[in-house]
Amino acid sequence: MPTIRVVIDTSILRSDSLSSGPMEALARFAEQGYVEIVVPYVVAKEFTTKSSAKMESMDGLRKALKELRKTLPKHRHEIISEFEARIGKEFDDLEASAKQRFNEWRSRTNATIVDPGSDHAGKVLAQYFAGSPPFTAVKARKDFPDGFILETVRDLAAHGELLMACVDGPLKAALEDIPDVTTFTGIKELMDSDAFKDAVVETQTGYETENVKNVVRAFLRDWTVFKSELEDHVGIRVSGRTLSYRNPHYDEKDGYDELYIESSEGVHDWNFDGDSDYLGEGVLLVNFDARVYVDVDDPMSSPYYDDEERLDTTREVTVSGVITITLEPTILQQSPKSWSGAELQKVAEISIDELYDIDLVSRSY
Repeated sequence: MPTIRVVIDTSILRSDSLSSGPMEALARFAEQGYVEIVVPYVVAKEFTTKSSAKMESMDGLRKALKELRKTLPKHRHEIISEFEARIGKEFDDLEASAKQRFNEWRSRTNATIVDPGSDHAGKVLAQYFAGSPPFTAVKARKDFPDGFILETVRDLAAHGELLMACVDGPLKAALEDIPDVTTFTGIKELMDSDAFKDAVVETQTGYETENVKNVVRAFLRDWTVFKSELEDHVGIRVSGRTLSYRNPHYDEKDGYDELYIESSEGVHDWNFDGDSDYLGEGVLLVNFDARVYVDVDDPMSSPYYDDEERLDTTREVTVSGVITITLEPTILQQSPKSWSGAELQKVAEISIDELYDIDLVSRSY
């Protein structure tokens, strides 16, 4: 059985997450032995200590609170300490959750964690002082992890071809100079490559191809049976986002304002363009776009009142993204059949793992 080696960078683990459609398909291929997933030790540590933007923001907040304590009178220190303790607990809970999810994913996929080589520290220090890639400048400390990742991949490539998913620009550029390393900006792009498809081509059967078409057809026809579930997923994905927009009342030279989306108040105008993609191993992707009413905190905007003079903090945004439909592969390998939405609901899991675009709809003042 041919096996392709796939290396994953921290930027991918954070952007694709461990539960996205492409990551689920990759995990299933790894379970079947078609893919060997390799994770540099530095990547594993980066992900499990700061696996999301929220964790990074909370870490920054903890540091800011320590600085704030220095400027306040002593009788105010207790308030800061209490808030600091709450933030610390939340941070620890998130970190523990990240470690658990990563360890479960590693166990399931049999991913290999590769430690730095004994000579890596010297090589990385040389890059650090010279400002050579992946360092973005001389003595750029923030790039130390990328230096160790680069050297780990260089060692791995000495033993054969690698496919590497990496969004980080400077690191990706440095990786492209290594023979036998092909880089991609996402797991989906990697799985669409000829090198990956050649390794897994024998896994798909004629029955499977026909059943995939029938599943997509059934979903597009009867998608409303999943409407409530899909609305919940969209709500989770838009809540907590910050959007930049230009206030029509201000001069263009004033730049952009920001608003914070607190919650979703309802999804409408769902649209499916008919495009879909089968990643293999029972994982399908279907494109969509929709409109969402959201409750926002918009500190730079003047208060807005509805026709009954009530304060209205609701805005409308347009969103687009991908719906993941996941089934057991054995279901798709059976004799082709037509599906109803109700039948599909019993055997398929539906999720929205990422929204590609969120745009504010202009309000008519």
